[in-house]
Amino acid sequence: MRGRVLPALGLAVALAALLPAACARRSQDLHCGACRALVDELEWEIAQVDPRKTIQMGSFRINPDGSQSVVEVPYARSETHLTDLLERVCEKMKEYGEKVDPSTHRKSYIRVISHDGTKMDLAGLKIDGDVTSSLKFACESIAEEYEDELIEFLSHEADNVKDRLCSKRTDLCDHALHIPHDEL
Repeated sequence: MRGRVLPALGLAVALAALLPAACARRSQDLHCGACRALVDELEWEIAQVDPRKTIQMGSFRINPDGSQSVVEVPYARSETHLTDLLERVCEKMKEYGEKVDPSTHRKSYIRVISHDGTKMDLAGLKIDGDVTSSLKFACESIAEEYEDELIEFLSHEADNVKDRLCSKRTDLCDHALHIPHDEL
């Protein structure tokens, strides 16, 4: 009896040691995927706004000389528009599925419904309520925690916002070098 208990105990200890690392990687994959999907969706929404549309920003007070300090800025990348987008963009996470890389076992999140209606390759994608609710919750957490950074990065056009924000600024994607750069 004693000969069976020690190996079983050793196995239990080994599994207990590996479980936190597996959960941490799953959580990191989820938060990284949510960050990347969030930036994709925000960039797509920004691109849909008419570039000629502007919004008045500044003080609406009248200066002593009778003038106002009001400036017109492009609406698409205005703080007002970006804040509005951040409040509702995580609803789009229901349009994503989970794909597991067979060689690394890392999870990534891919849009299952295209913006323009073209067919998507859904092979190997897991699409269910658990995936979308977890992704939506992670998205909402990121949008809330990093709202200022998101607005800062998206308020002007820049290259590689996903990598700069999700990897360098927030450390949500420390493995981003291994993620293919997808375009929706």
